[in-house]
Amino acid sequence: MAHGFGLTRHDGLAGYAAALTQAGVAVLVYDHRFLGDSNGQPRQRIRTSEQLEDRLAAIAFARTLEGIDPDQIILWGYSLSGGTAVEAAAADQRVSGVILLCPFLDGRWRTVHGLRVDPGNTLWLTAQAMRDALIPLAAAPGGRAGVTFPGELQGFLSVVAPGWRNEVYAGLALRLPLWRPVTRAGKLHCRVLIQAGDRDITVSARAIDRLVQRAPHATRKDYDVDHFEPFGERHSPQIIADQVGWLTAASRV
Repeated sequence: MAHGFGLTRHDGLAGYAAALTQAGVAVLVYDHRFLGDSNGQPRQRIRTSEQLEDRLAAIAFARTLEGIDPDQIILWGYSLSGGTAVEAAAADQRVSGVILLCPFLDGRWRTVHGLRVDPGNTLWLTAQAMRDALIPLAAAPGGRAGVTFPGELQGFLSVVAPGWRNEVYAGLALRLPLWRPVTRAGKLHCRVLIQAGDRDITVSARAIDRLVQRAPHATRKDYDVDHFEPFGERHSPQIIADQVGWLTAASRV
């Protein structure tokens, strides 16, 4: 289990991990390198290739633990980490399942949509990315940051724990248009649960549709939530219950 863009294991994951543990699942929660409790410099640098390496390393580590069936590893990813979960499951055919919560599956869509929604920030972000500047991670519409769509700053602030850093190195933006985990959907031969938000404007709904259509063993659940509300008390119980139900059904297969 790993968190999304710029978030750490302290930012709302505890409830999910505790509920899954109560259901009898051993949960390994970790922070990506350069973030939260993980080591490495520079702090706040995000690269999808490095986070994929972290995911694969976590899988390898979990398989060494006593009492863990190495062929019953299930990946849990939210937003950006949902994309790396797709990549990891496509690369490691021993993975038995994937839970994707509001997954970020198409970096090209985000870049193109950014040009439409906030062209000024997108052009500014590109300039900052060329020198890999340290910039604000999130800002309100009209501001300058990594993400500025309506509701995104408020969404982050509603989720994060004290000590969260609203900073990120901009270099990720140069690589983002080429990062499209959705293209790996056909390689997902394990069971997949996709949980999507009807009001989520942060990630591509079309990419989620495409993954559902192309992943052979996909189950989809939709909720009246935006990108961040799955971590609120109003919606998380049902989302968690659906994850537990899916895991229970999968264990009987």
